[in-house]
Amino acid sequence: MKLRTMGLSVVALAIAVGCSYAAANSSGNEPAPVQADNTSQPAQPDQPAPAPVQKDAEYVAFEGGLRAYPEKRVVEMDAWLLGSQTRPLEYLLVSPGGNTHESLFATAASGLHLKRALEIILLHEGKVKRTGRGYLDKPLGDRVKLSVRFTHAKTGEQTTVPVEKWLWDHQNKGHPKEVGFVFTGSFEQYRPELNRSLFEADMKGNLIGLWRDSACVLDNDRDDGYVPDIYSPYPEADGIPQAVRGISPPVTLIFEPWPS
Repeated sequence: MKLRTMGLSVVALAIAVGCSYAAANSSGNEPAPVQADNTSQPAQPDQPAPAPVQKDAEYVAFEGGLRAYPEKRVVEMDAWLLGSQTRPLEYLLVSPGGNTHESLFATAASGLHLKRALEIILLHEGKVKRTGRGYLDKPLGDRVKLSVRFTHAKTGEQTTVPVEKWLWDHQNKGHPKEVGFVFTGSFEQYRPELNRSLFEADMKGNLIGLWRDSACVLDNDRDDGYVPDIYSPYPEADGIPQAVRGISPPVTLIFEPWPS
């Protein structure tokens, strides 16, 4: 009996609600449609002003103190003068792991980065490659003017001279001819499994050859370049810096296209 009474109460409530709804509609008091109010929309944020165009950098920087200036067509490299050398030289420039006991300069920059920097200033490596050391056929590639910038030991001023002024040719009894060096480019092989290139100049650490070495980035195409042990440092060069307490003096090597 309790369940039946509750059921009748629910039915009565539903009928009452339905009658109220019908009465409201029959009176013609239908609710007016709601109009969209555009003023209630949140304001659109202002579009950000375009970012200012960043001025192009003057140079492209590489690790180890290497800089390529595309507009000037100049590459600069931080290096050290190995001034304690007295024995004949086989290299002009080496990187970590190279033959420092047979070189005039050392740098922290890599050979592959030197190659990329020279390419940035639109120099081209030799399309035909030589092989081995002391080869007879002259190396091929664009000619590069190489200078050294340093603090003059006497005047204290920044001075730039051709690098040949710091070398002595025992065969010709004088400085080597100022003809620069040749951009041979060494040997580069891309390895997909490593996702990088293997670069022979960096595997050996020798970047610029005096006694011809095809693994170097730059090589010597002088007539006597195939002869070993004829180039030595020239310690009496004007203002050449000296080591202080065994510390090799810093210098800057400058690479430029050979003047046409």
